[in-house]
Amino acid sequence: MSELQTTLLDCEYFPCIAWYQQYLKGNQIMIETHEHFVRASLRNRCYITGPNGRLALTVPLDGGRNQKNKICDIKITSNEPWQILHWKTLQACYNRSPYFEFFKDDLYPLFHRKYIYLLDLNLDTVQTMNKLLALKKQYLLTDSYLKNYETNVLDFRNTFNAEQAATEGELHYIQTFEKQHGFIRELSMLDCLLCCGKQALELLMTD
Repeated sequence: MSELQTTLLDCEYFPCIAWYQQYLKGNQIMIETHEHFVRASLRNRCYITGPNGRLALTVPLDGGRNQKNKICDIKITSNEPWQILHWKTLQACYNRSPYFEFFKDDLYPLFHRKYIYLLDLNLDTVQTMNKLLALKKQYLLTDSYLKNYETNVLDFRNTFNAEQAATEGELHYIQTFEKQHGFIRELSMLDCLLCCGKQALELLMTD
């Protein structure tokens, strides 16, 4: 392993803002691809805002949420139209946001391309988000699972969860429904992107 300090992150669906804060800060990034699936985590869900407040977009899994498979072996169920639901929800929630029109053509394929494995979907959401953020920082994928790493690895695999995604002072920006609900924390970076455009990267860098 490189002598550079490594930041180890979980593989999330449209990663949360706190995930991207650590992604940007890290010298070398590794994304975990061989851990066993963690129930009630952000591995198969993300949080956005809607007219009624905080809203979860969950990717349904083949075999349900109680499975013990590795994240690289987790399959997405083909029995539910989750992609159509997620896309319609994004349209309804962000159609009036400042940057949805600019980014919708790049986001559209993620909700219409057939995915078998959750890992492939999650990595595509990261790559798409990086493209839209104009973030060229590269990352590595783990090739095996280690419970504990040496001291030069910052392990954030179990830091971000469905209840508390933030670890530090989270970014503040104008959200679509902030007047109705106030500023809602612990959301997907997707929310920040659609509200702030590529300035979202500047917010990350100045945090």
